[in-house]
Amino acid sequence: MDQPNSNSNSPADSQVILFETSPYGNLDAIVEHDGRCVYFYLNGHAQPDGENRFGTRAVWVRNLIRGPLVINKEEMKSGLPPMLPRTDCVSNDPGKLPLADELNIIWFEEGNGAGLTETDAKSGETKTIAVLPPWSGLEGFHGYALDCAHNTELCSPMPDNETLRKRLDRADEFWQSFTETSNPFTQWQPQLLSAYDAAFGKTHDQYFAIDGGKFPPRGLARYNVGEEVLLVTVGMSLCPQPAIELFVDDPTLFRRIELAVRIGSSSGMSDDSIQSTIRALSGLAAYPWTYWTWLGPGHTASFAIDDQVKSKIHEDDEITLPTFREDRVNLLWLRGDDSV
Repeated sequence: MDQPNSNSNSPADSQVILFETSPYGNLDAIVEHDGRCVYFYLNGHAQPDGENRFGTRAVWVRNLIRGPLVINKEEMKSGLPPMLPRTDCVSNDPGKLPLADELNIIWFEEGNGAGLTETDAKSGETKTIAVLPPWSGLEGFHGYALDCAHNTELCSPMPDNETLRKRLDRADEFWQSFTETSNPFTQWQPQLLSAYDAAFGKTHDQYFAIDGGKFPPRGLARYNVGEEVLLVTVGMSLCPQPAIELFVDDPTLFRRIELAVRIGSSSGMSDDSIQSTIRALSGLAAYPWTYWTWLGPGHTASFAIDDQVKSKIHEDDEITLPTFREDRVNLLWLRGDDSV
């Protein structure tokens, strides 16, 4: 098991039980205790511009000794993680210290949340004991805890919510599908390329891997169609975009996308300029998961096309891509627009 170098959010005598970095490599999940209580943290990494937009999110998991009647504010001021008052616990009895091999992190597919499960060594029963969902940190909400009985400033009770359970089960199934010999991308990539070939009336002229050998796997296809060069991403839609559920009622309609750009020969772009555009599109393909945001129709992106500083994103209403994991996949075009 990997171990963190340090955790500045906790007192010096805290002990890490479990540490795991997300598949996207931009979040650390940490479970730790100080002999009094157990907490589950998600710590964000800094983005390329030096900012940490995710920050730290935390949820109480359980008390290891009998909790106080009220939250001890003085302990909080001194840097100690607060114990949940005993009246807000499902049981007044202290909980057991979990062991690392009994715990498991389930990352949300978007990468901006995680669930914590615990498996009983004797019975083999697995329970979700805490969840830090994508909406953690909003409007005073921290996360869900199985041992929490009432809504508090530290946690909320685990909801009897079939949607949340299915989401975690679905995420677990998705991550388990990545093995040493196979993964969803190896099946999805040829389906996308086949759809593009049919839409553009020819086989792609070039294909590039644009993931830098890191998760998620992702490529880019080049098509020379008449006097135009078309560049289109291959595999962005493998992962749903983060944060979109905070802005739209039905995220399944917008969360999976591929990006494309059309370069006309009249632009006079050299091969070097085309390669520069390929690099820019490759960087934009990683943008949602780097900056915890999403791209959709009507959005603008800092992407130079034909001397435009910004480009507007338009949805393609003619090319239909196959669905992935029962979600619609949207092809979005970047176009220079004088109005942006």
